[in-house]
Amino acid sequence: MQIEIGRIFYEIVPWNKDYIQISGNSSPYRVHAPAHCDVAFLKEYIKLNPPESKSEGTSYSYLENPYYLFGKPYLVKIYPSTTLATFELTATSICVYQKKSTNTLKLLYKWSQELLYHEIIKQIAYWEEQLDIYDVATVTIHKLSKNDFRIVEGGFHFSNRLIDFEKEYINLIILKAFCKFAHKTRKETEAIFSLYIPNWRDLY
Repeated sequence: MQIEIGRIFYEIVPWNKDYIQISGNSSPYRVHAPAHCDVAFLKEYIKLNPPESKSEGTSYSYLENPYYLFGKPYLVKIYPSTTLATFELTATSICVYQKKSTNTLKLLYKWSQELLYHEIIKQIAYWEEQLDIYDVATVTIHKLSKNDFRIVEGGFHFSNRLIDFEKEYINLIILKAFCKFAHKTRKETEAIFSLYIPNWRDLY
């Protein structure tokens, strides 16, 4: 979930610790908070403990080519850092804070796969509720040479290539996976597509 305070965006990330931690160097910041904290409380906490932007006024280099996430190109800005690598995603760029000797593309790949995993988990939670299917116990990302996903015992393997596609298409793939997981016929699957994603034929 994302909230906005004074034109600055914050991504709320539930975790199992008993304290709140704000991370990041620019908007959108990540607010790690216990699950029981409501939005009103978090807004007040952020107002009292605002994060400091580290990227303003700091020199950086950049990758020659844009980096694609969910079908959208981003300018990659590389900031020098002496700590572990961190990332910040804005509307048009990816800020990478890393040591000089680090391979930026390898960092970006690992980070992008984490983004993909969280996006898939979020959409799976949505479709579980919509379809009343709560039997999925396993969700992983693998290198699949041909398929977008594979049904395994208790869940799904999704292709790491999905990071290259728009979120709307990923949404359709996950719905298709649920239909196959539930042993729906082709006719039943297309009916479900038409009900929830009327323009599904345009996405293929």
